[in-house]
Formats: sequence, structure tokens, C-alpha cells
Amino acid sequence: MNKKIIVLTIFIMAGCLALGAADIERQPGIVSVGNIVFPAGICGSDPDPIKQVDEVIEKMHARLGQRGLGIGNMLQHTIFLKDGALTPMAVLNRFHATATRLAPSLKELRSVGTIIRVPELPDPKAVVMLDLVAGVPLKKGEKQDGYARIPFTFGPGEIAETIADERFLFTAGTEGMDFEHGTLGATIEEQIVTIVAKLDAAVKKAGLSLSQMVQHNLYVTKGTDPMKVIQLFHTELRKHDPEAKNFLGTGSIMVVDGMAAQGFLLEMDAVLTKGSPKAVKRFPFSEIRMDVVKTAAAGGLMFVTAMPGADLAKNMAYADGIDAQIDLAVQNIHQALKKSGRSLADMVKHRLIVKKGTADPDRVRARFHEAVQRLAPALKKNPSAETYLIVEALEAPGCLFEASVIVSDR
Repeated sequence: MNKKIIVLTIFIMAGCLALGAADIERQPGIVSVGNIVFPAGICGSDPDPIKQVDEVIEKMHARLGQRGLGIGNMLQHTIFLKDGALTPMAVLNRFHATATRLAPSLKELRSVGTIIRVPELPDPKAVVMLDLVAGVPLKKGEKQDGYARIPFTFGPGEIAETIADERFLFTAGTEGMDFEHGTLGATIEEQIVTIVAKLDAAVKKAGLSLSQMVQHNLYVTKGTDPMKVIQLFHTELRKHDPEAKNFLGTGSIMVVDGMAAQGFLLEMDAVLTKGSPKAVKRFPFSEIRMDVVKTAAAGGLMFVTAMPGADLAKNMAYADGIDAQIDLAVQNIHQALKKSGRSLADMVKHRLIVKKGTADPDRVRARFHEAVQRLAPALKKNPSAETYLIVEALEAPGCLFEASVIVSDR
């Protein structure tokens, strides 16, 4: 080969590597990959519960300001509310009023989102926590930012039903209420039928299919069997899209106290790839039959299913105690990423999901970070953005801890 061509090839390759590295930015509490920005979850602390709504928005607005953004750039948001502290509707009304005051553009450029009631939050003073994904504007303008939003035909007007860039589509929280007819099924079976039908209709409006789902969260109200929900949900998915059985995504399920209304038994949100489902790089579970895969990579991100502190090869035998479960969960994530061609050092966002009454949050965080940094020392200086959830339960009685992870696949 001509020496000039070799030099030019090396130069181009180096330039591409440099661009890839520059595409990932890390600061304490906020990490971005390309146009997608992952801030850590933020808890309130104000003695007045309703003022905590303002507080978490203002703090998140300031955190996003480190990237030259603000609360008006949120794409998907989840509000976690300590059960019984405030009514969900009071929180939602205050949230949208304060957010649009800080970012009037949200009246036109709406986020997708939901509210989930949980038994407690990691900060003992907190009754409200905000978690979100933000997006760097793809276009400049008061009434355009380059993200495609589809409003609800029947449903809340303060948020969009879906929002998408050129790589991903995010859905709002989808619950069992049939807003068109004003009906809500009394059983989990009825609500799952409605939820999947609504989800299918929403993604079809955007020109996508359920086979393109790469990540989802299921929030099930306490008193409902989570394993039954998983089975019914995936069975219903395949009724709407038979190909979904061939294109599994990642997921998590959490038992919580409720959602916006007392009658809601299940709510879910999802991320879909805009690309072909055949192009998604997946690594399946080999140890045990699952309706999800360990990892699914598309559009420069790799999503990891919420990994428990269980021995997958021994029929999901859970380790004894929270410390052992944290260590084993990290090992499960490490092995899944290794076989998928990535590592823990590529983490950009993680959720720690802990059964209530298990352990002090500081202890859980310290154990998790110690286990992660032992395998990925680079994360000591460049940590992943974190959200800590306390839930009523996970998918099985013996499960005390899970962690779900998003890594850069660039």
C-alpha cells in the first residue's frame, strides 16, 4: 500500500477515535453520550413537601446548566413520590407549573413522563425525587429543537405520548386507563390488555413496531404478582407483534405503592430504537429462560437488564444478605458487558433498586461503588450518573437488590 494512503488512513482512524471519545462527557452527577444526557436523580429536602417539587426542578435545571441546557431540554422524566406525603395530582400540577415557568418552551416542546409512588426515598427528608433523560437541541428555535413529538389523542395534555430523535423513541408512562372511553379495568389482566394496546398504537403512530423496543420498566402495584405480570405482558406484546418474540429487549420490574390514581395496577415506559430490530446487538440469557435479554445495543447505547444478586446458573439462587447480593449483581453485569464487548468503565447511568428495609442507602452505595471500581478503576474519577430507588419488592421474595445500567456503545 502507498505510504501516503497508510498515513492518511491512520490519520482518519485517529480522528474518528477522537470524535468518539469527545462524544462522551462526564462531570459529577451528569454524563452525556452524543445528544443524550443522563443526570443523576435529585431528591428534595425542603420542610414544605410541595416546595420540594420546585426544589428538585430548580436543582435539575442547574445541573443541566453544566451542559448549557435546562429543564426545558428534558426528554423523559419520572417523578418518584413518597406514598402518602402529597397527592399525585398536586405534585403533577405543581411540577408542570414550575417547569414551564423556568422553561416556557415546554408548553410547546413537551417531555414524556410519569409519576410513581414509592414507600420511601434515599434521603430521609425527601418526599419527591426527579429522574430524567435530557437532550441537546438538534435544531435552534423557540418552537423547534429537532425532536419529534406526538401528542396524546386521548390523554394528558401536559406531556407528549412519545418523543424521538434520529436514534431513539421514548414513551410516556402507559397505564391501564382507556382515556377515550373513560374506563379502567378492575383486574391486572384487563389493564395489561389496555396498556399493550395503547403502547402498540403509540409506537405505530411514530412509524415503529414493538419489535424495536430495547428497554422497558414495569411498575406494578403491591399486592399484584410481578412474575404473573411479566408473563402476561410479554404474551400480550406478541399478540400485537408476533415478531417481538424474536427481538427481545432489556427490562426491569419493580413493586411500588402506586401511580397517579389508586386504581392503576401497572404502568410502564419504554425506549425503542429507530433502526431495524435486526440491527440491535443482543446478548441473551443462557442460564435460564427469560422474556428479556441481558444486553441490547443500538444507536450508540447499550441497555442492561436489571441484574439481581442471584446465581443465574443455579436457577436464580439469591445470595444471602444485601452485601453479597450487591457483589453478585455487579459480577452479573460485568460478565454480561464483557460478553457483549463492553465493560463497566463504559457505564453512563445506573439505577440501584433496593427492597425497602434492607439497608442504609449510604451503605448500599458504598458497597456498589466499591464492587464496580474494583473492576473498573477509571470510574473513581469519572463516575456514572446514579439514581437510587427504594421499592416495596422486586420480582421474587428473596431479591433484595438489583441494578440496571446504560453504557456507551461508541
